[in-house]
Amino acid sequence: MSLLQVENLSGGYEPTQIFSNVDLTVPEGACVGFFGPNGHGKSTLMKTLSGVIDPWSGSIVFDGERLNAPTERKARRSRNLNYDVLTRRRMDPKRIARAGLIHVPQGSTLFPDMTVAEVLSIAPAAARGTGRVCDPESVFALFPRLKERLKSKARFLSGGERQMLSMACGILAVPKLMILDEPTLGLSPKVRIELSDCVHAIRASGIPIILVEQDVEFLRDLVGTLNVFDHGSISRRLEQSEIPDHETLMAEMFGKRTH
Repeated sequence: MSLLQVENLSGGYEPTQIFSNVDLTVPEGACVGFFGPNGHGKSTLMKTLSGVIDPWSGSIVFDGERLNAPTERKARRSRNLNYDVLTRRRMDPKRIARAGLIHVPQGSTLFPDMTVAEVLSIAPAAARGTGRVCDPESVFALFPRLKERLKSKARFLSGGERQMLSMACGILAVPKLMILDEPTLGLSPKVRIELSDCVHAIRASGIPIILVEQDVEFLRDLVGTLNVFDHGSISRRLEQSEIPDHETLMAEMFGKRTH
């Protein structure tokens, strides 16, 4: 049974369309990967799935429930007015988080002047009233460094520690499906290995994952299916046994380098 079913989804930032006609299925318990160059729409697609921005057309069904309004986006008549203020949004991010679709976005989106303990205290609110509960100690078992830094402000954490804190917040929101958008961006090889181990542990706990990465080697051992995302659409789907190394995949996408 599919946990997430996306059909013919298109979207972007008014007036520019970023991705179009995306079909995606995430089965229960799966880890699905996305690979593609910068600027081709991967993060915009993830923001659309989690309701941060509204889709233009298509459908998003999560855990048997349609998340977006069935009507298509209406054309805006003026660039001088913010129609999002005047019209009802087609998706509700709070409702989506309550449903259990949790998005850990790209980059550092933490409150810089809050301590680690304060940031972690906010995360369970996403699941409040749903009956889903996560033991904080399980997060510290996964990220022991965070327990050592509970009184530190987020602005003073290293890049790897900030990413660990973001992922810990995602876990404390008790996801039915977690989107991890480039969790290793800008991190050292040593920290990347640590985070790879953490993603393996999250997957082993039974949480389904959509994992967006630009490093094929990071993805190969984690995902069951890899979606190659190119110019705003899924150009190829590869099963784990079919995923080539990074250099081969880049050559297939952009041609061999000339020296």
